[in-house]
Amino acid sequence: MLLLAGVLLLPTTLQAQTATGAIAGTVTDGTAPVPGVTVTATNVDTGFSRTVTTTENGSFRFPSVPAGAYTVKAELSGFATVTVERVEVRVATTRTLEVTMKPSKVAESLTVTAEAPLVETTPSIGTVVSQEELQNLPLNGRQFANLAVLAPGTLLSYNSDPTKPGQLVVQLNGGGGRNVNYMIDGGDNTDDTIGGALQNFSLESVQEFKIQTMQYKAEYGRSSGGVLTVVTKTGTNDFHGSGFGFFRKDSWNSKTETEKQAGIDKQAYDRKQYGASIGGPIVKDKVHFFATYEKTKRETNYTVNTGGQFPTFDGTVVPTPFEDQLAAAKATYDISAKQYLQVRYGYQKNTDKYGASPLAAPDGMGTVTNKYSSILAGWTAQISAETLNEFVFQYTKFDNAITADSQAPLIYYPSGFHTGQNLNTPQTTHQLKYQYKDDFTFSKTIAGRRHDFKAGIMFINEPTLGGDFSTGLAGQYTALEDGIGSPIALIQQYGGFFGDKTPTKQYSAYFQDDWYFSNHLTFNIGLRYDYYDALTLDQSTNAIWQVLSTQTTYNESYLRDFQGGGGRVLKNEKTDFSPRLGFSWDVKGDARHIVRGGVGRFYDFPYTNATILFPAAALGDYGVYYQYEDANGIRNADGSYWQPGQPFPPNQLPPPFANVADEVASPTLKPPYSDQISLGYSWQAADWLGFNFEAVSTRYHHIPFRFRPNIIDSATGQRRWPQFGTFRIWYGKGSASYDGFNIGVRVRKEKFELQGFYTMSRSEGNVLGGADDFRITPGEGQSDIGGVRNRRDQSINPLDPLCDACYGPLYTDARHRVSFGGTYLAPWGISLSGMLRYRSPLPYLEHTNADTYGTGNWLNLRPGVSHVNTGRGASFTQFDLRVSKDFTFGGDLGVEVLGEVFNVFNSKNPVRPNRFGVPSQYAGDPLQGEQRLAQFGLRVHF
Repeated sequence: MLLLAGVLLLPTTLQAQTATGAIAGTVTDGTAPVPGVTVTATNVDTGFSRTVTTTENGSFRFPSVPAGAYTVKAELSGFATVTVERVEVRVATTRTLEVTMKPSKVAESLTVTAEAPLVETTPSIGTVVSQEELQNLPLNGRQFANLAVLAPGTLLSYNSDPTKPGQLVVQLNGGGGRNVNYMIDGGDNTDDTIGGALQNFSLESVQEFKIQTMQYKAEYGRSSGGVLTVVTKTGTNDFHGSGFGFFRKDSWNSKTETEKQAGIDKQAYDRKQYGASIGGPIVKDKVHFFATYEKTKRETNYTVNTGGQFPTFDGTVVPTPFEDQLAAAKATYDISAKQYLQVRYGYQKNTDKYGASPLAAPDGMGTVTNKYSSILAGWTAQISAETLNEFVFQYTKFDNAITADSQAPLIYYPSGFHTGQNLNTPQTTHQLKYQYKDDFTFSKTIAGRRHDFKAGIMFINEPTLGGDFSTGLAGQYTALEDGIGSPIALIQQYGGFFGDKTPTKQYSAYFQDDWYFSNHLTFNIGLRYDYYDALTLDQSTNAIWQVLSTQTTYNESYLRDFQGGGGRVLKNEKTDFSPRLGFSWDVKGDARHIVRGGVGRFYDFPYTNATILFPAAALGDYGVYYQYEDANGIRNADGSYWQPGQPFPPNQLPPPFANVADEVASPTLKPPYSDQISLGYSWQAADWLGFNFEAVSTRYHHIPFRFRPNIIDSATGQRRWPQFGTFRIWYGKGSASYDGFNIGVRVRKEKFELQGFYTMSRSEGNVLGGADDFRITPGEGQSDIGGVRNRRDQSINPLDPLCDACYGPLYTDARHRVSFGGTYLAPWGISLSGMLRYRSPLPYLEHTNADTYGTGNWLNLRPGVSHVNTGRGASFTQFDLRVSKDFTFGGDLGVEVLGEVFNVFNSKNPVRPNRFGVPSQYAGDPLQGEQRLAQFGLRVHF
């Protein structure tokens, strides 16, 4: 009798343990489930092997296996053996197989090849970036974010914080890149001071990663936006390694728009990025290792361009050298058929110049030094066929220093041009973190239906989380007009020590259930709880709090929060529960038409730079010890305008001229969170073509932000509390919304692959820096806001920062976004690949740049403007191209020769407009992408 066996590979990708994947499925004889089948999954590269037995309903599951390629074999006496090859297990996903076995009286077998799915079949929204895409697509900078922007609704940008030089970030769902939780090999890699990623890893050490932008399960927390999960490489049973180098020179670049406008020659540019990797067996099938080292060295410059307003500075070329070192080493030990151990070490050290901008004078820079290290250990134990436990411990350390390149006072002009000591220097940041995480997975059949349960706990202890932020000691001045010698409207001098550790402990627990309600319908149900003691602060000795808690003269809503002693001791939230519900429905049972959706709540960690770091430091002796302001220009006793270097006029602060507190925390500060809802449809139109359609909506609550309430009282002509300067309240009632529609596409042919999306969306709020930011008016988005006290952290309505006119498009609000990456294997072994990114114009604030109402607030809407951010700047377009050929010399030995061109069409991509929409920076300027430039590369592999 001819024996028949078949396997239907369903593209179901249920999320699995954060640093691994999973394999699950059912075995039937075509009509009924088959219990007692021995199912074995073996990693084809490492020999890692696990065996389970199907349950009474024919189901099986390998809940946590390292990502990679597997062979799955199903065996039972009386049936033909079925072997499934090329079962690709991706990070943070479950690969589902439906195996059909036929009765047999003799030993026969059938081998079939699995095809990876093309469509998303779970409530989660995002994408997996594979090793092939990491190796073959053009990557300008070779960081995670380069390819994370293949996920729907994302944008690529730079980290604006001074502690993260050159770090690329993923902006999603209206955020600026701070609301993404980064996880490496199951360990936390998030910066708890500023949010976003902490340490970087060489892409040579990365196997693959997954970016989830919405509707992730309860096991994921500490984010109101998305989760980026990375798994690093491990060694295999064969020795493999590489040596690589990528090189750029100014002769291969186009001239930048700023250089053209300044009328100068193309400036020197030299960049080298090189490194090596090695991996292999220590004990075959048992113990493996993998190690990488990478170094980037860049010699570049920026050109000062003020548009003729400061001609003595225009055309000045300022060096901006950068150096970065990355190292990682990983060892894995397959202890037994039931236990697996991994240990990984990561290291990064870099130096850079901070503050580079066409609107920065040469002395307006700082020098950045960063050092990161981390050690992770993970242990996985299979307790039984249906139960598994995973434990992760991680130690991380981060030290940052930003020194000032000048001791001259900072002078900030209306256009955004500035001279003197950089506003954010000097400062240091220190973090020391211990993470303990345990996850327990078990499966049960209840009422004939399979349930895959998962529960876990996590504890993070950060005894050191803070630093020294004693900036402004050289003095900060605000000029009335553009031009050297302009009248000065505000003088502020700071003194004292501004440092604090703000230690914190974080506790998390969750429980979730993947309930297979029927063969076509699955529910994902979960509940998460988070408790952070990060907001612990006693402000009873803060002079600002003492005044605000007792005053009755003014009664705005944000002041009423302090009345009666509110905010004396900030309290941590104890009710941060996050329920989550998702579903996926295979409409026809053929895995080609999937309806999916979900709803849930997602709490973020209240990173300290946005909440209590500055109010905590205000309890020390740092503060303003001298202040003088005059909206019409400060004058000397003889009537002449005061100029820097002349004796100060009498101090407007009352005696004893001690360092006056400059920060206070509102009792409204709480962990921010988002409520999300989505509905999607996935359609595999052909074996080579898949589409995903998603409607998504997010509402953000309790976004922290800071603003300056100490306005001038028209009745007295003085500030409401003249004993203080223009202090800041750190407030917790910011809000934002994001609504979008995504169309994703994936094509996989024999020689051509393509992945990408189109998104139409709207993101609005009253914290204009982004749905995850703390700056209501950030200078990173616009050249003539931010800066020193008259415009920095100002609301257009200081009496009500939550006013209707204060709510509008965020600086991240691109209504249309497109991102595609594709590869093509051309004749003669030549590989062609490209990345296309487009976004529609971003908004800007149409303001007066004057103290229109005599309140001391220099940020007011222009007449006829209804609300914030009504203007629109320019769109962004960039196409990158890569051409390569791999010359092989037998076996795995070969040399890949490649050339890359970034911004092929040399798009200007103007950004950072002023209040009239005139841009101040272009492609090629610091932190603004690149003008057209070429890169040559070599990669030796064995």
